[in-house]
Amino acid sequence: MKFCKGFAVISAAVLLAFGAEAQEKDIFTLEETAITATRTEIAVEDAPASVSVVTQEEIKSLGATTLDEVLRHEAGVILRRDKGIAMATPRVSLRGLGGDSRTLVMLDGMPLNDGYSSGVTWTQLGIENVERIEITRGPGSALYGGNALGGVINIITKKPSGREIKATVGAGSDNTRKYSASYGDMFTDKFGMRIGFEHEKSDGYPATTTRRSITTTQPSTDELTGGYPGKSASGSDTYIVGDAGDNWGERNNVNLQSYFTPDASSMITFNAQWGRHEYGYDRPHTYLTDSNGNPSYSGYVDLGNGRYASVSPNNFIYYMGNGDEEYTSLALMYDKEFENIVLNAKVGYSYKTKWYTTAGSSGTYDNAAGSLTDSDLYTWYTDVQLSGNIGQKHKLTGGMTYRTNDFEQAGYSLSFYRDEDSKTSKNEITEGKDQYYGVYIQDEWTLPASFTLFTGIRYDYWSASDGKAGQIGSEETFSEPHDDAFSPKVALVWNPIEDTVLRTSYGTAFRAPNIYDMYRSWRSGTTNYHSNPNLKPEKLESWEIGGDQFFFNKKLKVSATYYNSEIKDAIERTNSGSDRYTDNVGKASIDGFELALEAQPVKGLKLWANGSWVNSEVLENKNKPEIEGKELTDVPDVMYNIGGIYKWRFLSIALDGNYQGRIYTSDMNDDTNGVYASYDERWIWNTRITAEVGKHVEVSGAVTNIFDKEYFDYYVGRERSYMLELTAKF
Repeated sequence: MKFCKGFAVISAAVLLAFGAEAQEKDIFTLEETAITATRTEIAVEDAPASVSVVTQEEIKSLGATTLDEVLRHEAGVILRRDKGIAMATPRVSLRGLGGDSRTLVMLDGMPLNDGYSSGVTWTQLGIENVERIEITRGPGSALYGGNALGGVINIITKKPSGREIKATVGAGSDNTRKYSASYGDMFTDKFGMRIGFEHEKSDGYPATTTRRSITTTQPSTDELTGGYPGKSASGSDTYIVGDAGDNWGERNNVNLQSYFTPDASSMITFNAQWGRHEYGYDRPHTYLTDSNGNPSYSGYVDLGNGRYASVSPNNFIYYMGNGDEEYTSLALMYDKEFENIVLNAKVGYSYKTKWYTTAGSSGTYDNAAGSLTDSDLYTWYTDVQLSGNIGQKHKLTGGMTYRTNDFEQAGYSLSFYRDEDSKTSKNEITEGKDQYYGVYIQDEWTLPASFTLFTGIRYDYWSASDGKAGQIGSEETFSEPHDDAFSPKVALVWNPIEDTVLRTSYGTAFRAPNIYDMYRSWRSGTTNYHSNPNLKPEKLESWEIGGDQFFFNKKLKVSATYYNSEIKDAIERTNSGSDRYTDNVGKASIDGFELALEAQPVKGLKLWANGSWVNSEVLENKNKPEIEGKELTDVPDVMYNIGGIYKWRFLSIALDGNYQGRIYTSDMNDDTNGVYASYDERWIWNTRITAEVGKHVEVSGAVTNIFDKEYFDYYVGRERSYMLELTAKF
């Protein structure tokens, strides 16, 4: 039934597309090239995987604030940005694999998944300097190594091609302010550079509710009125007494791209990114009043029938706090074309420093003590690749990579939880290092009858060392594990007739345990979290079949893919009383189907519609066998996207809608829907209109959540919001 409804939506979009009329310059195309799928440039329809490209024009027209939001309308992409730029850990994943550690994200071919938790610093990355984003679905370890279970997302920055000066200011809902500026130029016929700055800050909204459990013992405090009944995600009764305050956020980014061409066959490129993300909570709000009608944070509510909900000031701030994360990335790349061989070499360095505070279990917004977690992560990465044609039928691509991560983290007690400098004592540490070595080769073999066979394999070896964690004075020193993995992939692409491409593939992928999995042991309240240095890598085996079909002189493209994946040795935490253990717990299968349509019926108009259906099942869980047969958590069973961009004279109009199906957070699949900490089914629609005012000025207005849909994406979903922007360009 869900498939039928989704197909009806997509079919309607196509009919609307070819009934539209427009007269404007053609700025869109359904024919794209990409480099991520094979590590060399190839037409998207000829790639040995399901590939899509988000262009610079689409990024601009849709008006996303952060790079992860750009991906929201792509088939099979699961986006987690629950509360705008205040979100500390936004996540993007592919192909029904929850979490961001199972999708490899790169910036100009350099991995962005960090070495500690495999997370990605989405909020700190620049957006104005992006040329395009390539999404390659399916296992990618044969070319890229670890983390590429669901696929690979490659963000490609743009090089300056001439003088360009641009400045933007904007303001919107929740006292959101943003501005950006950039300058790019070709200083000689061999050297060009672009530098940009972006800033955004929002006062935010109350995304976190304050919920109290129900008791049958009458508290000996003052009786209050107000609030309202609710439910927890597990279905138990709660009472909503307030919220944690407006959750504010701020992001800054400086980006630089430069290149030098010493001769016609070589190029040296240097890219740099610096980003900072800050977030926190303003004063909490109470929904309760005392007998005099004054707001109150302390007392109880009589719910009748001998049931009560008590509240204290600490309930509004417990485990809340502020945070700050800075990210620096430097990359140097050298490309050289010889007579029959192309050399691509790169070396990169990144540094991430992060701290966050949490309030303790007593005190108020103005005086509570708390804790500080402060960490530093240093990463080096190198990649050397050679590619070239061997005769007329073979194209070989091969190379080697090296990566190392060095992580240090310390925990401190704070005399005041909102002052990171009020440290009183150091109480816990986590330390660890790891190294990765990889070598890969791929053959693209042109066969008779319009077949192309892609075969590739990669070998990876990793090791970890210097692991240490625990409370000061009782730190635990861990073993130094190591392991390796072979990742083969084979794909066959067939072009039986013009405008028709069919493909099938089989491949494996892996994710090695990161420093967090192996070495992070700590205590929170009465709960002990245990690491496990003896973890094995997660492994995925997958096959798929699909293809692309063009119609109407390539004005309409239909893509369809069916895939089956099986993940083994999944790394998860399990509970045992007050202890949490990390282990390779079992096996799961995923069957998925993706259908995508893109239409460019007339010049200046592009429409798209897609659907993703996922059927997952836990096949084995040695620590909790009762969840076998249940669906995977953190994965929607269905997603739909529909939208379009219309360019006419001085106007650009964009409209997009996203439907997300039900997501389970409980491994028993017994979540309660429509409550805080649940992920609700919902359609969210957004629009943006941009008008050119003369040659050098643009004015745009955007509305997010047009129909003011109320929903939970764990946190309270953002209500309808607005943004106005003014851009000057020369």
